[in-house]
Amino acid sequence: MIPETLTVERGVTAGDAWVTVAPANIHAALSALKDSGFRLLVFLTCVDHLADASREWAGRYEVVYQLRDMETREQLRVRAYVDGDPPHIDSVHDLFPPANWDERETYDMFGIVFDNHPDLTRILMPDDWLGHPLRRDYPVGGEVVEFSEEHERWQTAPDKA
Repeated sequence: MIPETLTVERGVTAGDAWVTVAPANIHAALSALKDSGFRLLVFLTCVDHLADASREWAGRYEVVYQLRDMETREQLRVRAYVDGDPPHIDSVHDLFPPANWDERETYDMFGIVFDNHPDLTRILMPDDWLGHPLRRDYPVGGEVVEFSEEHERWQTAPDKA
């Protein structure tokens, strides 16, 4: 498991175990978890808490790693909160090679910079795309659809994002 010195908090929500780690400790924490049996990275993603006032967040972005121990079938969600413009966190592609693609997708959609990533480039959006579409402050709108009777409504951004 993770040494207590690397964790910020632990808990269980709806039967799912989770642990919060400081962003500076994410590589060491995931390395310790891999050594203790969590050898599969199920997924890596991000949550933007910009417009979520349900509680106080440690950072705007919550980077989420879902790990599984294939022998015990136990799962653990590891999360780290990051801020910044752009936000930075260490890459874990050297521990879990499939993280290479998940980190590129998270970079592309949220703008999280994964330090020491071998090729942090866009993976879904065109190279010349401006912004990161899954951020909550990304402008919402639409393209003109000539055959739509509601095209005026689709071109107008909502009052609140």
